[in-house]
Amino acid sequence: MESGKLLHFKNLKQYRNETKATIEANYFSIALKNMKDGFAVRFEQFKTNKSSLAFKVNPLNTNTNEINTKPFGIDAGSLQMQLLDLKTKDFWSGKFTELKSKLEELEVQKCMHIAQHKWTALKEIPRVEALIFGAWNHPECYSEVKKLAYGMLTIFGSTYSCEQAFSCM
Repeated sequence: MESGKLLHFKNLKQYRNETKATIEANYFSIALKNMKDGFAVRFEQFKTNKSSLAFKVNPLNTNTNEINTKPFGIDAGSLQMQLLDLKTKDFWSGKFTELKSKLEELEVQKCMHIAQHKWTALKEIPRVEALIFGAWNHPECYSEVKKLAYGMLTIFGSTYSCEQAFSCM
C-alpha cells in the first residue's frame, strides 16, 4: 500500500485506473495498520492458549503445564496421568499420528482444488471436524483427556457448529 502500486488491492487498483482517481496511500496505510493492531489485540488470547488449541489435533506433543483446563472442570493430575498413558499406547499414539497425516493430506487437497478453481470438489472433501471427532470418539478410558478435547472442539462454535459437534459426539 505504501508503495502506491496496489499489488494486493486489485479492486482499488482497477478503480484508480478506470477513474484516474488519486489514491491517498497514507490514509489507507494508517487504516490497514489500525485494523492489524485491532486484530492483534482481539486474537492475543489465541497465542497464549496455543497449546490448549493444538491439543485436539496433537495431544502427543502437548505440554500439560501449558494447557488451560479451568474452563472445562478438568482435574489436571488425572489429565497428566491419562495423557502419559495415552502416549505410551502404540494404538492410540498411532491414531493421532494418522490424524495429523490425514489433516495434512486434506489441506493439500484443498489447496490443489482452490488453485485449480474446482470449488464444487471442495464440498466432496471430508470435513476436518469429522476426522478429529473420529479420532477422539474411541478412547473411553481417557475421560479427562477426552473431556478437554471435546471442550476445545466445541468452544468456538456458533449454534449450528455446536449442534454439529454434539451430533458427532
